[in-house]
Amino acid sequence: MIAQQRDAEYLARLEPHRRVITAHCYRMLGSLHDAEDVTQDVLLRAWQRLAEVKSAGSTRAWLYKIATNACLDLLKSRRHRTLPQMLAAAARPDTPLGPPQEGSWVEPAPDALFDLADDAARGPEAQASLRESISLAFITALQYLPPKQRAVLLLIDVLEWQPPETAELLETSVASVNSLLQRARKGISDRAPNPESPSQTSSAEEEMLVQRYVETWESGDLAAFSALLAEDATLSMPPLPQWFAGRDDIRQFLVTLLPAWPAQFRLMPLRANGSPAIAVYRQEAVGSAHEAHAIISMGVRGGRIAQLIAFAMPDLFGLLGLPDQLSVAASTAK
Repeated sequence: MIAQQRDAEYLARLEPHRRVITAHCYRMLGSLHDAEDVTQDVLLRAWQRLAEVKSAGSTRAWLYKIATNACLDLLKSRRHRTLPQMLAAAARPDTPLGPPQEGSWVEPAPDALFDLADDAARGPEAQASLRESISLAFITALQYLPPKQRAVLLLIDVLEWQPPETAELLETSVASVNSLLQRARKGISDRAPNPESPSQTSSAEEEMLVQRYVETWESGDLAAFSALLAEDATLSMPPLPQWFAGRDDIRQFLVTLLPAWPAQFRLMPLRANGSPAIAVYRQEAVGSAHEAHAIISMGVRGGRIAQLIAFAMPDLFGLLGLPDQLSVAASTAK
């Protein structure tokens, strides 16, 4: 009984760290699926090695060490994840699609995973730094760094660790850490897409743009939908490798995807990676329940949609806290 009580108390002590450890693993791995799996394993290992914890204050750093090393081990046997637009030139709208390439792509993560609750209390520079560190562009660029460079950059530039404690975690020298950090910063600078000018779109304007997206797509009004896009907008659809560039090509491609009947699609706004996103549910037949179909990450610039990444990965819905299905009653209530 005493041992069970001790284990329960220790597990309760670990649980508050789950979110930050998952966020760290997500940045390291580029996959919410992998991050969830590694975090669960980390907490199990921590429970099995609880005698190594010296004090409550050391618990989080100790978990970061286990998590970082677990990610480094996993990355030895995994190829890096990316997005279609990083691999090849844009396709023509009449290009045959597929085949899907599973396990190749960076995945989105919900804003709830990151410490955005106190964003308003941060200064402008701190806000910008946090939002950059969770953006899909940054997560994607990270995946091109060698794993140890990736770990050093995240520990020092994102988690604000000092080089000596980072060296201790990685069991290397401070000189090695500083060298890895220098190369990682250059690698991120070289790989990350050129940042857009800061958007002047307000939260209210952004919400209105998302609502217009939902309305025009659900109604099948392709002309109105296309008017929401920037002229140089891009569309990609992992796990498919093809992507499309330019409003005209995107419009031509989307003709084949429009609703085949009223209410075939139901769209739900959400937030992912610090940006607006949309959960898309689709009916297979008239009157059936709407099933999880895709998570769309939206990039906004100058009041228009500059980037759409439609993750056609229904298994992401549960990880994002979304239902896999809308009931028939909920589907017809709108």
